[in-house]
Amino acid sequence: MKKEDFPISSEVLKKWIESNRKNIKNAGRKDAKKYIYINLSMVRLQTAWILPKILFALGMAEKSHAKVIALTWHRNEEFEGLLASYGIEMKSLEDICRSDMRALFSSGLKTLGLLLRGGSGEFLKGLKYGKIPIGCAIYEDILRTSDISTIRTVYNYTCIKKILHLLWMISSLDHYLTDHPPLFCVSDDLAYHEGAQLALFHEHGAAIRNVSNTGMGKVEFDENLRTIRWQYMDHQYCLEHLQDAGGEEVTAAEKYLDERFQGKNGRNIDKGAFAGKKVWSREDGIKELGLDPKKKNIVIMAHTFTDAVFNYGDTFFRDYYDWTEQTLRIAGTVDDVNWVLKPHPTRKAYHESRDSIEKMYERYKTDSIFILSDEVSAESIKNFADAIITIGGSAGGEFACYGVPVVIVGFPYYRGFGYTLEPKSLSQYESCLKKIKRIKPLSDEQVITAKKVFYIQNVLKKEKTSVAFDDDFAKLIRNGYTKMLDEMALEYFEKNDGTVKYNDMVTLDAIEFLESCDYEETDFYRAGVEHYARLF
Repeated sequence: MKKEDFPISSEVLKKWIESNRKNIKNAGRKDAKKYIYINLSMVRLQTAWILPKILFALGMAEKSHAKVIALTWHRNEEFEGLLASYGIEMKSLEDICRSDMRALFSSGLKTLGLLLRGGSGEFLKGLKYGKIPIGCAIYEDILRTSDISTIRTVYNYTCIKKILHLLWMISSLDHYLTDHPPLFCVSDDLAYHEGAQLALFHEHGAAIRNVSNTGMGKVEFDENLRTIRWQYMDHQYCLEHLQDAGGEEVTAAEKYLDERFQGKNGRNIDKGAFAGKKVWSREDGIKELGLDPKKKNIVIMAHTFTDAVFNYGDTFFRDYYDWTEQTLRIAGTVDDVNWVLKPHPTRKAYHESRDSIEKMYERYKTDSIFILSDEVSAESIKNFADAIITIGGSAGGEFACYGVPVVIVGFPYYRGFGYTLEPKSLSQYESCLKKIKRIKPLSDEQVITAKKVFYIQNVLKKEKTSVAFDDDFAKLIRNGYTKMLDEMALEYFEKNDGTVKYNDMVTLDAIEFLESCDYEETDFYRAGVEHYARLF
């Protein structure tokens, strides 16, 4: 049986458990009839990720007298021992599955039915478990955990195994929750298999909140029981606050963008697109890429092929890979503009290897299609692009602030504010690209709107998180995590190897802090107590 990766040294783990045995109160609750779940099936078992969720759940348990159960994918005896020191029971999904052969049988029949009906990627996306749309969750999991970048058909070992496994998991978890009804679920993500799990918790009557080391967010579902992802919530937030934004917000957006292009803000994993790289002028771009100076420059902003491919909602493309391939196919028939393909800077962190963007470019390149090297700062795009094309990436919200028109097909936070082109079908998209040489820069009014929307999303929303964890302990956890990201860069996102040193560092700091400060006084714990009072 595969062990869950728990990157911590035995000495630090022992110290952590001993500290808990001295300080944790009311551990146990073995006779409880109510259950609070911490879903760790997608969480890296590192202190900065798990401790906020654990303390939040303990706060809820203090008021509810419920038993806390942590769900992991695989077993890990060391992690199980740590959880026990908090009075938390660990249940691995693998164990739950193995004890439910009835679920395996029904999942095998459902997998066979999918294969008999053609087994296309589109058909997989529509697969349901009862009312729960599990197909998209399975689709995202396959791309994220294999060398597959798109699913044209599921007739291969990797897809069949994953489909069967995830159907078995959701079915056996359904049966388990029936016997151990959830009061509350502490979650981490809205995509992949966790999205389907959260819909299942929702169906079993649980309240659900996403908890991280920065804050807490409500998890909501649409009429089809799909989790409403961040982009939709961000869009609604921008709509609600746009009328209050004025000149000061525009200036603040300009400052934030200037710092972003210097690699001073934004997600750590994204800073590599800017920091320390060459910035081209329009003349540089034309010269270095060999562009026709008489033509407009249209930049195709590629997404990572394997990272949460339905974050921008349903589109008329199968996935990110299909969008990129179709866009290059259309571009190959249009030679009256220069097409510049910009690979996503974080693609290597998401194992984009076998079906790489570079290989796709080699298949579709023409005399009018070029590729931008990773050595060039993405800031250059605002200097030489006459338009950009994206499903809904952050680049659309950024470069619109410089008057660059944007074509989108997904649902990003900046959709529908009057400065993006939004074709509604493949035929409209193809028509838009074939006529794109006619595209004009955004008006001054559109640019101001773009800056206001950018400010609301990137500055205001962060300042006004609904429930913020910002006490000294939360800052200690975040600072340690940030240090790890800064020093490990992209390596952290590919695997846990090498993170023991940093996880030990964060853990020892946390232990020392909690030896002199009651864990019940932390923002994490108090939020659990207070949120239970508000909910129940």
